[in-house]
Amino acid sequence: MDSKTRNKIVILGTVLGSVLLSYSATVFLVPNAHAINNTEAIGGLAETVDLGSPFYIQHYQSAVEKPQTENEPGNFTGEGILNGSLSVSAIGNSTETLRNNDTVYIQGDSRYFTDDNMDMATYNFQAIGNYRSDGTFESRGVAIFDDDATGKLSSLNNSVAVYKDRIDTNGNGTFLMWHWK
Repeated sequence: MDSKTRNKIVILGTVLGSVLLSYSATVFLVPNAHAINNTEAIGGLAETVDLGSPFYIQHYQSAVEKPQTENEPGNFTGEGILNGSLSVSAIGNSTETLRNNDTVYIQGDSRYFTDDNMDMATYNFQAIGNYRSDGTFESRGVAIFDDDATGKLSSLNNSVAVYKDRIDTNGNGTFLMWHWK
């Protein structure tokens, strides 16, 4: 749509809106305001994000249990595969804050380290989780890696990742993490 047509539509909409709203006590008009659904017009910032395959995969066992207190602390450990072949261990701390509708806000910190304990990376995370009526649990979150990663894990320095976590009714958990580049 060219700018003349858009201006005519804005003017017509303003006039029509003013007539229709003339019975209202207060009217707020913002001239020339319109939504843009064109990524080039906003500098290409709104691009499609393709996360590809997860760079970290972890399978684990855990019972699905809702928090019993307002801000319930917890600890976790696990072992997973980074970049398809590197075995790493994870340890961390979290706090689950129960919200309404079986939803929890989860925050905490974690550390990955290689099996020989020579290399490590740390991150902070936040997530929203849902305890489902079928006895499963799912969460989605973001991890912000610090700048202290070493050796084989140094590619995680100052990076951002998104993740999904799911525990089925049998306690089988899967944690997947993707770099967001």
